[in-house]
Amino acid sequence: MSVDLDRLMRQYRECARHVWNTYFQPLPEGWHEFIDVEHALFQGLVLVQAGMNLSATESFALMEAIRVRPCFPPVGHLEVFHAKTPTPKVREVQWQQGRLSPGALDLRFLGFFDWANQDDPQDYRFVRARVFATEQPELEGCDVLLEFPAVTFEDARR
Repeated sequence: MSVDLDRLMRQYRECARHVWNTYFQPLPEGWHEFIDVEHALFQGLVLVQAGMNLSATESFALMEAIRVRPCFPPVGHLEVFHAKTPTPKVREVQWQQGRLSPGALDLRFLGFFDWANQDDPQDYRFVRARVFATEQPELEGCDVLLEFPAVTFEDARR
């Protein structure tokens, strides 16, 4: 049976946004309590429903099983932010603006992202994805932020 991963991811995003903004954001240090809840929501609403049996630690890191597909507008490119993938030695991320063009491209899901501070309301405006393959040398070894409405999600195992 085929599962609509795009629908599952969109439902998860909306649920996590609502739960954070309504119940955890008003709490002092609510982000600390929300981490486990967010993991459980992702596990139950996406991974279990899609038949992706991953451990709890795997389920909130790079999700190689979830491909992020950009939806290019008629102008032929998307404005994105990109940064070199963090390493254990270099944890600080320096985002730069750039363009993502159609072509051979393989992006995998890292999470939803907002520019908000840790204790602010969240919209999850962006999808953070790791570039696995690209024809754009400036994006090799990078993570990218794409606006949520400009992507779809697919099961990379199929």
